[in-house]
Amino acid sequence: MPAPTLPAPSAPVPVATAPPGSPYAPQATALLADTVHGTVARQAAAFPHRTAVRAHDATLTYTALDRRANHLAHRLRALGVREGDTVAVCLEPSARQVTALLAVLKAGGAYLALGPGEHPRGGDRAALLRNTGARAVVTQELFAGDWNETIPTLLLGPTTVPAPLGAVPPATGVPAHGPAYVLPVTGPASAPWGVCVPHKALTALAEDARFLPVRPGDVALSAYGPDGGSALGLWAPLMAGAQLLIAPRGLGPRELATLIREERVTVARLGAPAFREMAGEGLAALKGLRCLVVTTASLSSEELSLVRRELPRTLLVETVTL
Repeated sequence: MPAPTLPAPSAPVPVATAPPGSPYAPQATALLADTVHGTVARQAAAFPHRTAVRAHDATLTYTALDRRANHLAHRLRALGVREGDTVAVCLEPSARQVTALLAVLKAGGAYLALGPGEHPRGGDRAALLRNTGARAVVTQELFAGDWNETIPTLLLGPTTVPAPLGAVPPATGVPAHGPAYVLPVTGPASAPWGVCVPHKALTALAEDARFLPVRPGDVALSAYGPDGGSALGLWAPLMAGAQLLIAPRGLGPRELATLIREERVTVARLGAPAFREMAGEGLAALKGLRCLVVTTASLSSEELSLVRRELPRTLLVETVTL
């Protein structure tokens, strides 16, 4: 089957190099292709003081997110991570998690996001890591005991550590068609494996804006991690220069509705089951939304009428994406 036609990549942007002798200086001047991390880096250069991520553990500007991810990317390179390598990331939804995922991309790798309490254990997990060629694991102390595989492990502290001012990304040559993340796949009679999703798939979907129309001034809710939800829901806001709000794991529909109202969220991506539970108590808390994206199942005609009646100014998008 021929590959789908995707938008042509924009012109690459040079990455500033650190002062001579800096431990963070790359070996050569890098050019950012039309990649996820390259697009986020351009937002950091254009809007350094704009809030990028808000979560229970930290609020990061685009500059802070970029520098901390650069710093962590060098640590991953020191572990042996190179272009095209898979790096498993097992962290709770947090600013630390977003930083780690971005760092994997900046190190040239593709992340395999494993949600705490959801990732396979024992032989299945070992098979997943082996079949995806995982080169390293990034996790936190709470889950460190789950990782007994003989694979280099990077243990992150409870908060993202501020990076040196001179931290710049490693010099990597990741092309737009290179892998950005690995989507775990399991079958009833087969060992778990993974499907590589390229950078250009995410950047093209974000530019298309039909699946998640995010604008620079938006506050976009990420109600679940990239393992159980959508990679597009995580990266589209950051590639657009918007603010990403990370909801703590385990919030029910009522708590999510309260969060949406109190944090003045303008774009929310919700699974159909969560939306239906919210709808059972009314949609008043969602009236501040500019866009509501409902995934995993189509809404009934009655539910569509409810949205039109209670959220007349809200754009409704129904989709299933990466």
